[in-house]
Amino acid sequence: MRYSDLFGKTIKDAPKDATLASHKLLYRGGYLRESTAGRYYLLSLGLRVQQKIQKIIKEEMDKAGAQEILTPVLHPIDLWKETNRTQSVGFELMVIKDRNKTEFVLGGTAEEMIVDLVRKFQISYKDLPFNIYQFSTKFRDELRARGGLLRLREFVMKDAYSFHATEADFKKEYEKMADTYINIFKKMGLDAIKTESDNGYIGGEYSHEFQVVCDNGEDEIVYCPGGDFSQNSEITKIKEGKRCDLGHGPLKKVKSIEVGNIFQLGYHYSSKMKDATFTDQDGSKKLFYMGCYGIGLARTLATIVEVHHDEKGIIWPKEVAPYDIHLISIGDEKLATAEAQKIYESLNKAGVEVLWDDREDVSAGTKFADADLIGIPVRLVVSQKTKDKTEWKKRTESKTELLGIDEIIRKLS
Repeated sequence: MRYSDLFGKTIKDAPKDATLASHKLLYRGGYLRESTAGRYYLLSLGLRVQQKIQKIIKEEMDKAGAQEILTPVLHPIDLWKETNRTQSVGFELMVIKDRNKTEFVLGGTAEEMIVDLVRKFQISYKDLPFNIYQFSTKFRDELRARGGLLRLREFVMKDAYSFHATEADFKKEYEKMADTYINIFKKMGLDAIKTESDNGYIGGEYSHEFQVVCDNGEDEIVYCPGGDFSQNSEITKIKEGKRCDLGHGPLKKVKSIEVGNIFQLGYHYSSKMKDATFTDQDGSKKLFYMGCYGIGLARTLATIVEVHHDEKGIIWPKEVAPYDIHLISIGDEKLATAEAQKIYESLNKAGVEVLWDDREDVSAGTKFADADLIGIPVRLVVSQKTKDKTEWKKRTESKTELLGIDEIIRKLS
């Protein structure tokens, strides 16, 4: 992609109401723009990052044996009435009517829809267990949207739902999903801490959040850095400073951001929704035992920026960066542009994703500052000084080196 053609450029100033680093940097870097409170446009750069986040999630969910589906956006309100969640959710449901005066809600989560789908089939014990998931837009009419992408009224979520014959079988999937989540976040450059939490309006008896330590987080956890204990401060009765059970040292209380959650649902939904049953070995009808598992993609994107940035801008982990290379041509426009064009074409041919700052009449300093702000992992500079080589610099380092195109491709492979 030529930067001159990119829709959405860098700007100097962030919105006055932006307080978090992620909100400021994503806005200034040309990743997003606000529509109305809690609803954002993802521009080209932002969407590329979210798509890479989604790709990582999908790969790990598929590897764990889950199957991707897609539900309608509009949920018949009668389904939510079956579970009484028209009254019990922690946000205002958004209700609309079609031309036949049938009422629907814009789904903030999809437990009822998924149970309704599953009960349409003649499920037997032989079909169990299974885990189905989707990437879909969720709507939550939050009282106060804030923090840029951290608390939205409209966002894409990966939500998964597992169905089991027994609690024992469910517990195996629950632990598998916990391990899968840790792997997902690790691949994105996030050290997520599995944390005991409250189930809230989702229902069920226990749940865990995946929290990332961050000074700007809206949550607070008490945890052991050794990894054997973590609880959300909303539920914990254990104080900071207590030694953990395995002797790792004193527990810490820190600010954090929730990037995912997993829930034991048990019979919470199957007991409330008619015919949410399977046929057991003895021919009897039994209730499904369930779990659910969620990750908000935009919130995860913002958390990556909160963790990976400096005073100059974003520092994307390579797995989720919008491009692999930020190519810059400076100096004599004709010579530098011609050489950069060759490198650009060679990298593209090799399957390397390149953002080429081909702007004319823009200073080298401005181009370098924009590269730091945008945060792509590697910067390449073509100029008269580099001759038949190209200057290579990682976003996380100050040193540079001169490399040929073959060396660059080898380093990226």
